[in-house]
Amino acid sequence: MDLSSQRQYLQRAETAHEILTTTDLTTLYTSPSGDDFTFAIIESILVCDHDNQQTNITVTVTHDGTTYTLFKEFTITAYNTEELLTRSLVLHQGDVVKVQSDRAGNLTVYASIVEYAKGD
Repeated sequence: MDLSSQRQYLQRAETAHEILTTTDLTTLYTSPSGDDFTFAIIESILVCDHDNQQTNITVTVTHDGTTYTLFKEFTITAYNTEELLTRSLVLHQGDVVKVQSDRAGNLTVYASIVEYAKGD
């Protein structure tokens, strides 16, 4: 995808946020699909451990039925906030970002996203 023509797209800012109250795999964000918005860019994923013990997080992206692991048991220290991304993450239509904690109730995840639609 050539992002040099990015200005030809309409944009909208979105956020996705979850408090991981279970250790189950939880959907954080699904990139829009259909005629309106054609791709999304996640600019930031912040994870806060708001308990007194370190917690591990796993982050995956599912694209066309295949699941890719971005972070596997990434450690967030007690009472700390970490930025997971060092670069933007491009998602295609229908891509699904999921998160999982190894301790229930310890983590809050917050993502900043820009969605793009082809301009007329």
